[in-house]
Amino acid sequence: MSKRPVIESEKAAWHDEDDDHLVVSVPKKVKKTLKVELKRTTDEEHGELDSKEYIGRLQAAFKKRHGGTPKWAAASAEDEDEEGSLLKSAAGYLAKDVKLPKTTIHTTLLKDFNIGHRFNRGITSVKFHRTRPVLIVGDQGGNIQLFKVSSEVKKDHFLQSATFTKFPIDCMEIAGQGHTVICSSTRQEYLMQYNMDTRQITQLKPPNTVPKQGVRFFAVSHDSQFLAIAGHNSHVYVLHSTSMEHITTISLPANATCIKFFPSHSREMWIICQTGQVVIATIGLPGSKAAQHTFTDDGAVHGTTLAISQHGDYFSTGSDTGIVNVYSGHSCRDSSTPTPLFNVSNLVTSVSSIAFNSDAQLMAVCSKVKENHIRLVHVASQTTFKNFPERNGKVTHASCVDFSPKGGYLAVGNDDGRLHVFNIHHFSEY
Repeated sequence: MSKRPVIESEKAAWHDEDDDHLVVSVPKKVKKTLKVELKRTTDEEHGELDSKEYIGRLQAAFKKRHGGTPKWAAASAEDEDEEGSLLKSAAGYLAKDVKLPKTTIHTTLLKDFNIGHRFNRGITSVKFHRTRPVLIVGDQGGNIQLFKVSSEVKKDHFLQSATFTKFPIDCMEIAGQGHTVICSSTRQEYLMQYNMDTRQITQLKPPNTVPKQGVRFFAVSHDSQFLAIAGHNSHVYVLHSTSMEHITTISLPANATCIKFFPSHSREMWIICQTGQVVIATIGLPGSKAAQHTFTDDGAVHGTTLAISQHGDYFSTGSDTGIVNVYSGHSCRDSSTPTPLFNVSNLVTSVSSIAFNSDAQLMAVCSKVKENHIRLVHVASQTTFKNFPERNGKVTHASCVDFSPKGGYLAVGNDDGRLHVFNIHHFSEY
C-alpha cells in the first residue's frame, strides 16, 4: 500500500501559536544560572521582551544544558526531506471528506511494532505524546519504552527505555508539559518520574497527610499543575505535581475506579466509583472546599473506567458487565440521573479502557478478559464497525487503548505484552 500524502508538516515541539505576538517579562524568581542565560545587558530596565526573543533564549538555554534537542523529540532529516517533497507535489494537497464514513473503517496493522523490545509482562498503559510522533508504553515489569511512530515500522523506531526496580506499573501519565512521565504501582506508596530529555529517574513521595498505601491509579491535569491520587478509603488526594504539596481531599460515595481531569479545565475532575456513581469535582482555591456534583451512571452496578472527549461534548463510562454508556457532557452537569445518548453492548466482560479520538468521531473500547474484545465505535451513527478488528489481525487481551493527537494511529496494549499499533487511513495526520 502506498504512503498517504502528508497534509501538514510537523512543527517543533516547543512552538505554540498562542505565544506569538506576546510581550513577556523575564521572571524575577528563577535560578541564578538560568537568569544569566535569559537576561542581556542591552535589555531595557523593565525587562519586557518580545515573545519570540524570549522563547529563543529559552530554547538556547535548553540546548546548552542538554546538548541539543533530545533524540526522542527530534524528527529525522529523512522524514523532513520526505515531507518537504510531498508538500511540493500536488498530491500533498488532496482534499478529503472530514466526516468519517459509518460503514467500514480502513486500518492497517503495523506488524511487529515492538519486535525485539517485547517483554512478557502485561502492558498497562499506552500514551501518544501530544506534540511529537512518539508512543510511550508502560508495563507490569516496571518498563517504560518510547517508540517513534510512522506509517512504516523502521529499525530505528525504538528510541529509549527505562526500568523501575520492584515497581510494576499500573498507571502512567505524561506530565511536565510533555517532558516527563509519572507512574504509579499498587506495590509501592510512592510514584516514579522519568524525564525523557535527561533520562533521569526521580522518586515522588506523597506528603504525610496522604495515607501510606499502594497507588493503583492517579491523574494529571492537562497543564501538569495538579496530580490526583485515588485512595483506598473513598477519598481522592489532590497534590501539586511538582512540589507534591497536599492541596485538598475529595470525599466520594465509594472508592474511585478511574479519574480524569477535564481536558480544558485543570481544576475539574471526573471520577467514577465502584458503585457506578460519577462525581464531578472542582478544586477550589487554597483553604476552600472542592465543589461537587454527583450523578448515577445509567444501569451500572460496578463502574470500571471513563473517558471524556477533547472538547467535553461526550462522556463515556464502562462497567463490569461490558456495557459502555455514552452521554452528552453537558447533560451530566445538570442532572443527577442523566440519560445516555446511546450505549455499546458489544463487549460482554468488564470494560478495561475507553478512548475518544480528537474530534470525537471515533471511540475505542476494550476488555482484557477475552481475546479480540476491542471495538471501534462510529459516534455519530452510534454503531460499531463490523470490519474491526479484522479476522486475520487478531488482538489478544486488550488492556489499554489510546489515539494519536490527530487520530491517525490507534495503540492497543495487551495483557500478554503484545503491542498493536493501527494506522487509521481516514485521518491523515499523527
